[in-house]
Amino acid sequence: MNTRNEPHGAKSADLAICTVTWNDAANLPRFFEALAGLEGPAFRLIVVDNASTDGTLDRLREGADRASFPVELIALDENTGFAGGLNRALETAFQSAEAGGNPGGAVPRHPRTSPRARHRARGWHAGAPSSPDGGEPTYVLSLNADTWVAPDYALRLIESLRRFTSDKRPVGAVTGRLLRAETKETIDACGMALTRSWRHVDRGADRVDRGQYPATERVFGGSGAATLFLSAALRDIAVAGRVFDDDFHSYREDAELCFRLRQRGWEVLYEPRARALHGRVNLPRRRRQMSREINFHSLKNRYLLQLYHRTLADAPRTLFATSLRELGILGYVLLREPSSLAAYAWLWRNRRRILERRRLVRARRSVPPRTTARWFGRESLPLDPERPRVLILGSRGIPANYSGYETMIEALAPRLAERGWPVTVYCRSHYVDRRLRSHRGVDLVVLPTLRTKYADTPVHTLLSCLHATLFARGARAALVVNGANAIFLPLLWPRRVGTALHVDGIEKRRAKWGWPGRLVYALSERLACLLPGATVSDAEIIADHYRDRYGRETTMIRYGVEPRPIVSHPILDELGLESRRYFLYVSRFEPENNPHRVVAAYARVGGDLPLVMVGDAPYASDFIAEMKRTADSRVVFPGAVYGDRYRGLLSSALATVHATEVGGTHPALVEAMGYGNCVLVNDEPANRETAADAAIYFDVQDRTSLTAAFEQAAGDPVRTRLLGERAATRAASEYNWDRVTDQYEELFGRLCDRRSGQRSAG
Repeated sequence: MNTRNEPHGAKSADLAICTVTWNDAANLPRFFEALAGLEGPAFRLIVVDNASTDGTLDRLREGADRASFPVELIALDENTGFAGGLNRALETAFQSAEAGGNPGGAVPRHPRTSPRARHRARGWHAGAPSSPDGGEPTYVLSLNADTWVAPDYALRLIESLRRFTSDKRPVGAVTGRLLRAETKETIDACGMALTRSWRHVDRGADRVDRGQYPATERVFGGSGAATLFLSAALRDIAVAGRVFDDDFHSYREDAELCFRLRQRGWEVLYEPRARALHGRVNLPRRRRQMSREINFHSLKNRYLLQLYHRTLADAPRTLFATSLRELGILGYVLLREPSSLAAYAWLWRNRRRILERRRLVRARRSVPPRTTARWFGRESLPLDPERPRVLILGSRGIPANYSGYETMIEALAPRLAERGWPVTVYCRSHYVDRRLRSHRGVDLVVLPTLRTKYADTPVHTLLSCLHATLFARGARAALVVNGANAIFLPLLWPRRVGTALHVDGIEKRRAKWGWPGRLVYALSERLACLLPGATVSDAEIIADHYRDRYGRETTMIRYGVEPRPIVSHPILDELGLESRRYFLYVSRFEPENNPHRVVAAYARVGGDLPLVMVGDAPYASDFIAEMKRTADSRVVFPGAVYGDRYRGLLSSALATVHATEVGGTHPALVEAMGYGNCVLVNDEPANRETAADAAIYFDVQDRTSLTAAFEQAAGDPVRTRLLGERAATRAASEYNWDRVTDQYEELFGRLCDRRSGQRSAG
């Protein structure tokens, strides 16, 4: 969904964004700017101002007048805190469904608020009231004014909530990945966790962002700064008609809310793809610089949290650590912060009201206390503990820095992990550091092999299958890449693992294999039709080959591309290149990929444009040495290039050259198209299938044809640019990693069905 917001009052908003402000004038321009680009469902913004004194109201009115979405402003006479302000915003959000919507009208009096703190609202709002049809928003986004969300923030959270909710585990809230606005490189919060000393902490806070917490998972709770709630969940957990407890005023009110969500059986998720910047000011390490009022509420609310929610079930996990911490807190207050002693006096004066609320909270529980108690000392839980593990075997492993299989797994495995699949990738010890145990949420098993041309893959796959059979607990599906590994699939059967074999191209035709290798691959083709639960191909021409020759229907799943252009990367200066003034070749330097023919043909091309030959091959040193010896002086050999350096070259090339003869869909070709390159492509069926009408074609066996392709790209820059744009459009529509992941999820779901066994037709 990617709809623009409708004009004010045009229709009921599916999302209510609730914000509480207090002296936030400096934050509001950026806040409104972020909301202006927000994608997803129509939304309305409800802002409650807690008697600001810095011109916040004027800034709010200015922002509302310019906004393309409905804005309702409620200005209070006094500061009721975050809890009181959010309650007022939620009342307004839900009023439409109950009373026809009157944002500026009177607010029902809460019996526990003083006459002065009855939220007397000066009714002012921009535009017509939203939800004129009386519809309640499906979602509520609690959003601080100092939190600036990415355009897809709400959309990602809603997608996650919809995808992972179930009757068994209903999702009541989803939070995203918050980074500190001051640096954009420090984590602010990746969900909320509970320590054994009864602290609630933001996961990852103050750590440099290195891609930690890459997977969607269950967490204890989410920060009130930017968490999406299901409206039905908020209504369900309300106590005495109030979603938040007004007594909390500020600090820990979001943790108290999450306790009640848990106690009513609602799940809270963390979605890493939803990102926002948080301009947080009050941090635990700055406690001595905070005001007395802030420290008062922080201490008071710590005890309120325990009084409402502590049970005997959590004592084994928390009693010792909490006792030590309470002694430390008491000593600190007595010696360093005596002003906070007022918190103890407040608790005593209001003990009857506190005990009454405690009774109401506990009466609302619908799950056993031990269910909540397990969160102490635990950062997260998998989305579905019963979801089976997926194994990926046969490649060199990840992080990827070699070839197509590794590139595919690097893109696929973390996406599966984000969606809640436990994933294990088997890696080779000469390729991946033995000490590496995980990568982007994916578990890694690094095993040895024999590093020779013919033994590398089979020996490692043999050891991987044996390891999986003995130690891969919970595994029910495996993706094995490389058709030559078909013979090892029966080793996984004792574990009742459903297997899918990715066959890639028609390997027996590759020039690099001698007759023993071609014989092995010919046999493997037949085994690929008999042994796996599913045979996976990546191109129609490969699917046709297995259908016509063996009568085997394959599961066709293409590769994907996720362009991340890097303009003017330092590698250009390093290699002496100018943007849009060089040709780029990327492939393994093997005979069937024809790097030697590309180099030879380029010697006949006029002009001074460099040809950058990116690639290598561990078992072709003589072949590579001869190619370099005969190369033109304009040809540059930087070796194998990966990561940002590779993206930098792709982002600035005039055109890329693809001279492969054997195989299915070639990842290098798909990536070049995704980056908007004009592609010069060997006229071979699989390449035609990939590039269609978005390429300049040549016959790699005809040096004149290849030379002419180079000259066309260099001589007609307008056509070259148009072909690049056409290639990018095709790549976006046909080669999408999210769509690929959807297809693999469906495949693994079938393989995990025990009734299908090893005879699944794929």
